[in-house]
Amino acid sequence: MRLRGERMRTILGVAVFAMGLCGCSASVEKPALADLQRAEMARPSDPQLAERYERSCMACHAVAASGAPLTGFTPHWQRRLAQGMDQMVRHAVEGINAMPARGQCNDCSPDDLRALTRFMSAGAAQ
Repeated sequence: MRLRGERMRTILGVAVFAMGLCGCSASVEKPALADLQRAEMARPSDPQLAERYERSCMACHAVAASGAPLTGFTPHWQRRLAQGMDQMVRHAVEGINAMPARGQCNDCSPDDLRALTRFMSAGAAQ
């Protein structure tokens, strides 16, 4: 049976959406309990950034099951870091895969998004 028109667009849309959800974290390595605990406890040292991180980033980046790269877990960030910080910030601004534009931090400036991305990709050592 051949699919046409609206039905084909609906099926393709659902397939693309599902691939986006599955493609968030392509790392094979799984975080250990200590990695998960570090991600849950990590906060930027700047109070304003910490508030924005808690409000907009933490729900996904501190929970391994979300599929987002885990804060401070180097294996999740290596291939992203290889793209360069400018590209990672562009993805944060525009959204990528299941992550919405600006990570739902509508009051975050590009500099805030850069600082938050740097924090999450570098880990709790900051």
